[in-house]
Amino acid sequence: MNAIVLNTLTGAVSEYTNHSVNSITPNYAGSAAGLRLLGGATDAGTPIVANVVTGKKLWGSSLKKFLSMVYLSLQCAGRGQLTVYGAVTSWPYIFPAFATGEARCPTGRGIRENYLAFGYSNPDGDYFRLDQIEVPVSESKSRRI
Repeated sequence: MNAIVLNTLTGAVSEYTNHSVNSITPNYAGSAAGLRLLGGATDAGTPIVANVVTGKKLWGSSLKKFLSMVYLSLQCAGRGQLTVYGAVTSWPYIFPAFATGEARCPTGRGIRENYLAFGYSNPDGDYFRLDQIEVPVSESKSRRI
């Protein structure tokens, strides 16, 4: 079962997949099988992998954009994965966590898109709190199509 949840305080929307629950409270989830306590760092011993994806955005003009680096402000452990989403293709990049709370992720030099979206995930199920994704983009001089 998939569930879409709206945080009424912040307006943030989350989607949860592969859950067999039909009711939920802040601490428990219920189904025909009974109640489950929510919390912890694993799901029945399996690391919890989370994905955060921004919406696709036209960055300024209709000229093709390219980027060489993405900066992330986040608190995390282990390693992270940045994914750049174009119109049809996506490009995943693994990068290490830094103790400073800032991380940088070099991207491929062949990305030429008008509409871009960005995602972060924790491939090993490590803790993270993502505060900001900063994307300095450069425009092509004349290429639009």
